[in-house]
Amino acid sequence: MSHCILTRAAVAALLAIAGVPSAGLAQPAKDRVVAAISADVATLDPTIYHAIISFHARLNIFDALTDIGPDNSAVPHFATQWEKSADTKTWTFTIRTGAKFHNGDPVTVDDVIYSYQKIMDDERSPTRIHVNHIATIDRVSDTQLRFNLHAPFAPFDRTASLIAIISKRAFQEMGPEAFGRKPVGSGPYRVVDWVKDDRIELQAFDDWWGGASAVKSVYLRVVPNEASRSAALLSGEVDIVPNLPPALVQTLGSRPGIKVKTGDGYKVVFLGFNPADRAVADVKMRQAIDMAIDRTAITQQLLRGAAVPNGQIVAKVSFGYDSSYGPTKFDPERARQLVKEAGYQGEPITMQYPNDYIAAADAVASAIAGYLRNVGINVQLEGLEYNSFYALWSGRKLSGLHMFVFGPSILDSDSPIFSIFARKGNRGYMFDPKVDELAEAQRSEGDPHKRAELIAQLWRTADAYRPFAYLYTENQVSAMRGDIQWEPQPDGFIRFWKVHRVKSQ
Repeated sequence: MSHCILTRAAVAALLAIAGVPSAGLAQPAKDRVVAAISADVATLDPTIYHAIISFHARLNIFDALTDIGPDNSAVPHFATQWEKSADTKTWTFTIRTGAKFHNGDPVTVDDVIYSYQKIMDDERSPTRIHVNHIATIDRVSDTQLRFNLHAPFAPFDRTASLIAIISKRAFQEMGPEAFGRKPVGSGPYRVVDWVKDDRIELQAFDDWWGGASAVKSVYLRVVPNEASRSAALLSGEVDIVPNLPPALVQTLGSRPGIKVKTGDGYKVVFLGFNPADRAVADVKMRQAIDMAIDRTAITQQLLRGAAVPNGQIVAKVSFGYDSSYGPTKFDPERARQLVKEAGYQGEPITMQYPNDYIAAADAVASAIAGYLRNVGINVQLEGLEYNSFYALWSGRKLSGLHMFVFGPSILDSDSPIFSIFARKGNRGYMFDPKVDELAEAQRSEGDPHKRAELIAQLWRTADAYRPFAYLYTENQVSAMRGDIQWEPQPDGFIRFWKVHRVKSQ
């Protein structure tokens, strides 16, 4: 889908009409909530699919040992407590008793171990990157398990929030294909139906250990077009739009019966380079691209203040953010000079990006292409559907230049460090021994202040060879019907057990 910057007339026209409701959706009910998401999932099996777009479903269908709380820290979830050794190499978790899966089976410590071990044994699973630090898992008792790590790992309790607990018996009896369509978890909601590219229907699981949710029915409705999501909100077909496009913030915020909530976001939009393309192999070209972009103009004018310039891969809500490290200064003259010094001959550089996941993606990409043309760099844009782009990104098959967004859902720098910086990560294109050393050192450091200092050193060390050009942090902007009570967290994921419908004031 194409996302252009909308004129006020175009916005008004788009908001004046509503899309056709999906089959099976009745009029608004006090115990039902419909949320619009930008893209569908590839599978509902969390052990083999870990794209950020899946988290609205995953967090509600499955439990994890921990969750990320409103204060951005790791909080107990299926685990009631945990202890770590002084060197952070051993972590012991105590799990809840009396919990049930959606099929009625009890959730046991063996199911927890199976969920982790399945991912650990699957070399093709993208989720494996979050468990590859685990050496072995011990069954301590019916209510405790112990993780023995290859090396010290300070943010392990945060990473535990990423691993969904699945039913061992259900998976083995159903098989991967059937489980991927209608999985069995132990979360507050169970899967009723999944109509590809249309909707995921969830029903409250009354036997959830956390208690029955107030919202009984949930529909995650796939609406790729930004304006269509907002139109559906105004028409009453949709109750929540978790990521509101900047062009519609003011328009929707002034509409009766609609609430818009804005807060700090956790996702950073950036440009990445694949030096296999000779055009960006020279660090001077990468520096030139970084300097050629006016981040202030993009965030304040194009995105209408719904983003803030950033000079690192994490936002200020994440551990490891360095407040002293600002965004790259806009310097087109220096950029032109670097282009010449690099010997660039004008060959086209393809820039790939997901056009249905980053707010105003096509408009931002077009603006970047314009800034680069201004300094003599020829860029050809290639917008892709999210799942298509994600497959290329996770397989390290992107072109010379790409635009993407990284938001560590654990709100910790270790996630991007080992996803795209360190050599152990399988999604980056440039590595450095010093960065690898700092990567290991920071995750081994139990003292938060010392760990933050190591992460700051890592950002500066990597910046010398400029593997990325960081652009801005997206603010977390959500819109909802007036009778919806929901406080978004920086990650923007809807935890439906925390949503309520009340009488409009």
